[in-house]
Amino acid sequence: MNTPHDHHYAPQFYLRSFSTDNEKKMITTVAKHGDRAVWAKRSIQGIGFEKDFYVHMEKGIPVSVETDINENIEIPITRSETWQKISTDNTENLDQSDRGILYALIRNLETRTPHYLATLKELMEMEASGTNEIEFSEEEKEMYKEFRENPHLAKTMMNTMASSLPWTARSVESSFLRILRSPVPLRTSTTPTISLPTPYHPNIDLSVPGMVPYQLVLALNPTTLACLVLGDFDGYFSNSSMTLQMALEFNRSYLAHFTKFQNVRHLVTGRNGLVDEMLWAHYDLISDTENKITFKKP
Repeated sequence: MNTPHDHHYAPQFYLRSFSTDNEKKMITTVAKHGDRAVWAKRSIQGIGFEKDFYVHMEKGIPVSVETDINENIEIPITRSETWQKISTDNTENLDQSDRGILYALIRNLETRTPHYLATLKELMEMEASGTNEIEFSEEEKEMYKEFRENPHLAKTMMNTMASSLPWTARSVESSFLRILRSPVPLRTSTTPTISLPTPYHPNIDLSVPGMVPYQLVLALNPTTLACLVLGDFDGYFSNSSMTLQMALEFNRSYLAHFTKFQNVRHLVTGRNGLVDEMLWAHYDLISDTENKITFKKP
């Protein structure tokens, strides 16, 4: 009777770091409504979830991993000293000892969203089409073939990754991890970890031939960003301030991600400068009041 059915793929503990009230219950976001995008104040509890999203089928039986995600991932993170630094905005004190929690947070928020599941399905269809847009390995071809033969397998794999961390252990100690502190408020979204291009380096882990070098980026709170590059970097870690231009570019990247991908449903942002940014993203301004801004995509 007490089993939760509103499964938050954007965890409430994470979104509270971007809250706009002392009770940490409200947040301001741009939300998609068809061809409209509306900025307003919203309840944290009421965004970033789907009904029974973490349910998959095993031998015809529905299995939920919602509780596993909470107990195995969320609770340990929120009780850590690392999260204490983030939630109290003491991120200048994040150091090498925080690597494990930061790594787990970035990778977990990467793999537990509707966007990640949609990407798996898109790659499955791309491999089946034979258009060779991506040079798939034989192992990947076999995996996507299994996905097509078993319609529940992709969801099962995503749930397994979302509810556990051993699959990430290979690169936690070797990857490149840097903390960047911002001079202006940072955005995030209900798909919190985003992938952005990064300069090529021979030690980057690129699993597919011809793959564009990338970094995983996560806004930890409105003042701090974490950037993770997978590969053999001997556990490089840094914590420094970023320039205003860098901060604006990262914010614009979150906006571009929101406008491009259908499954990114909320852009978490204040209203300062938002109208100009949405115009840059090819939205038209319909109305602008103190509590609500409405945009329309042509």
